[in-house]
Amino acid sequence: MATSIRRVLVTGASGKLGAPLCEALVREGYQVLGLCHRYAVGVPGVEEVRGDVADGALMEALVAQSDAVIHLATCKEDREALIRVSVQGTFNLLDAAMRTRRPTRVILASGDAVHGIYYHPQPVPLREDMPLAAYPGYYPLSKVLEEAMFQQYYHQAGVPTVCLRISWIHAEDDILNHLTVAGECFGVPVWKELMNDQQRALYSAGRDAAVALRHPDGRPMRRHIVAVEDCVQAFLLALRCEGIEGQTFMIAMTDPFDYVEAAAYTARRLGIDTLDLVDPVGQDFAIDTTKARYVLGYKPKYDIFGLIDHAIEFRQSGARRRQRSGYQG
Repeated sequence: MATSIRRVLVTGASGKLGAPLCEALVREGYQVLGLCHRYAVGVPGVEEVRGDVADGALMEALVAQSDAVIHLATCKEDREALIRVSVQGTFNLLDAAMRTRRPTRVILASGDAVHGIYYHPQPVPLREDMPLAAYPGYYPLSKVLEEAMFQQYYHQAGVPTVCLRISWIHAEDDILNHLTVAGECFGVPVWKELMNDQQRALYSAGRDAAVALRHPDGRPMRRHIVAVEDCVQAFLLALRCEGIEGQTFMIAMTDPFDYVEAAAYTARRLGIDTLDLVDPVGQDFAIDTTKARYVLGYKPKYDIFGLIDHAIEFRQSGARRRQRSGYQG
């Protein structure tokens, strides 16, 4: 099966994951058809198509000429797009795959949001076989709905689906934007909301600090994330691996990171303060990547320290950041 895949359709091809994945697919010798909605893909060698996954006729035509499909298009926290993109769009893609019988692999980019990470207590590492109990929001709901459709089209119609359940993706200098208080806020928590008045005044004029986030009892906060380069690796492996139809794989760093350790390392590298903050809401969580490592051969390159180093190198290089969707996460 893997050797027969030549032409790959990527939906959401201009996104934070889509563009680097398209680059990697081109390097690997695939013919890449990139469906983009708002922004151009901008990757040499990619055949770009402007359109909407909710357009059934368009999806039928694109799927009919593709050996594999990678579904990245998502609604994020967009209430108006939830049904159009995640339900109608995913249905259009899967139904076209069922009727054309052309794709031999259809891969979904899902997310660990389906497990309620950060918001719900997670006493053990999260695995593929655990119930889906997403945290509040349209994006987590969209991933639950998409996964359900992918599973049912496999069971009911034999569509060769695979689900990659991905942790929070970090690209370029995202991790520095998340761990430090100056500049662009990336993800949750929002540091200013956890600061007292004295701390806000101290850091309001551009002075920077790396946040050593703790629980109310003083324990360091721990969470799992993943580098975009490791996500790309996982998709390439999922295209090649035989006999994985109908399966789900957790994709993340090998280990979760500790905010106190990460803050100390970031502060040393950047020559900035460390700032202790308390998060009264957040819950620790970890992702079990055993199945992906043993079945797919997934080997994450980046731990938290390597990711921080990579982000610093990106900033020092002066490279421009890719166009983002506007959703901070």
